[in-house]
Amino acid sequence: MSKRIYISKIQQRMFFLSFATAFIAAFTQTLAVLIDNIIVCAFYGETEIAAVTVAGPFFYILEIPAAGLAVGIQTVCAKDIGAGQVDKVNRLFNQLFFFIGAVMLALTVLSFLFTPQMAVMFGARGNTAVLLPLAEQYIYGLSFEIVPYVLFCIMTPVVILDDGGRLVSIASACGCITDIVLDLLSVRFGWGLFGIGVASSAAAAVYFLITMLHFVSQENVIKLHFVRMQFSELKDVFIASAPKAVLSLADTLRSVLFISLVSITGGVVGACVLSINGTIAYMVMIIAKGIAGAVGIMTGICWGEKNGDDLEGNGVLAHRYTLVAVICVVTVLLICARPLSYALTESDASAELLRFAIYLICLGTPFSILVQARISYLQAIEHVREAQWMGIASNLVILTVAALLYVVPFGVRGVFMAFSTAPILTLLVSLVIHRKRSGKAFPAGADYLELDDSFYTKPGDVISYPLESIEDCALASEQVVLFCRGHKIEDRKCFLAGVCFEELTTNSIEHGIKTSKGIKTADIRVVIDGGDVIIRLRDGGRAFNLKNFAERMERDDNSESGIGIKIIMNSVKNVSYYRTYGMNTTIIKI
Repeated sequence: MSKRIYISKIQQRMFFLSFATAFIAAFTQTLAVLIDNIIVCAFYGETEIAAVTVAGPFFYILEIPAAGLAVGIQTVCAKDIGAGQVDKVNRLFNQLFFFIGAVMLALTVLSFLFTPQMAVMFGARGNTAVLLPLAEQYIYGLSFEIVPYVLFCIMTPVVILDDGGRLVSIASACGCITDIVLDLLSVRFGWGLFGIGVASSAAAAVYFLITMLHFVSQENVIKLHFVRMQFSELKDVFIASAPKAVLSLADTLRSVLFISLVSITGGVVGACVLSINGTIAYMVMIIAKGIAGAVGIMTGICWGEKNGDDLEGNGVLAHRYTLVAVICVVTVLLICARPLSYALTESDASAELLRFAIYLICLGTPFSILVQARISYLQAIEHVREAQWMGIASNLVILTVAALLYVVPFGVRGVFMAFSTAPILTLLVSLVIHRKRSGKAFPAGADYLELDDSFYTKPGDVISYPLESIEDCALASEQVVLFCRGHKIEDRKCFLAGVCFEELTTNSIEHGIKTSKGIKTADIRVVIDGGDVIIRLRDGGRAFNLKNFAERMERDDNSESGIGIKIIMNSVKNVSYYRTYGMNTTIIKI
């Protein structure tokens, strides 16, 4: 980039925590596939492994509402929280939760009624017709998870935004243990693939029930309660869900097509290797989804704040995380490719094909991560159509064309080659289109953000910096007053801005986060918007909701403490508060 980008310690910490929680959420959402494939590979033969592969599209179909709505509610809620509209977030989440719960219950009934037809449609026919009974058993067991899994996926981003990432992690761990234990019991007592599927459904129920505990506490900003349906408000959520839902639909179509191609060119051995390779690819994509999730959440918050500077900082952090992830993943896969290929297969032909597929995963990993992150970013900045077409191109169009071209000269190996080629070609096409649109042969890093000039606050209309001591608070308060007067803001607002600033920052420093050097810091951002002054304060101290504190002071009429807070609440236009990733954010409009 042409300019040096300042990234505060708090922003770095928030991005790391958003990556960690998004990684855990992505891990949970693919956990059923991973554990089932691992258990089946370890304790069953190639026929059962191939049957699990044939039933795989069930997960992709489930991802259409689950992942689509999760990304949609995350995108909209992150922007609304960044803009301080917490009440709107509550309304949207509760409407979506109860509406989708009813819809998923109806789909569960349909799944039980049409399981045999689904198994045939997914690929249990022709050369693989022998797999039909096993695929049916597995799908029957999985049908129980439709309601809890989809509702858990919807809750996850909202709970994370409401500082509930730790609870999501606990739910993931407990669900993982439940799935493993029940899978092993299924093997021990001979329950077959039906038992494996039921174990995944039980794990989804554990995820759901533990995450629901977040709404027991009355201290949280987001609360679960029944509200009147207003579909006009949900429209934005459904629009934001479209790219991910279409992407999941593309995954479903691609999965069915590729199972057919592999079955024709490689038979049961090819289907077995496709299942094992898919398990390894899932593990890699968890990292990609973690980075993409962090980009989506942090971009949404910055978009709501209209904070272009932090958006550029998030871009730098995303590329750093991608580099580290690629180095780690490729190193591990290259070292483990040979032993894994023999440990997870029953023949030399299967081992050789699997090893070839693992090497191709190494080739495509960096490009897959960048494509996923780009799609997530475009969706967060409301470039819905561009995100949608990029996802379709990567996961269906380019992938399918490449597979059909490669399968003729290379046979079943050509199908695996297409998985690595698709993200590379998608990224190249995206870069060419962007360069043509921008009119620059070599666009700067900021150009790829695709933000209008109106999005950026004029340099003279914003000040932001970290505070590390009480002395900094007093000095910065004077600077804020001078800053407001320099923009010809009326004296009353200038004085009030100084009072707000000093009162809040002093509290933040006293209870703020400790950096690695033992210094307590808080981030402050002051923006002049027309005749208004907007102050955003962010710190890592214990939860401090200004509204709740002011209400307690009002009830205690004789209290002389918190007089500064009372002045603030009685004088400003609006105060909003939210806490996410362990960070308090207070936004005051004067």
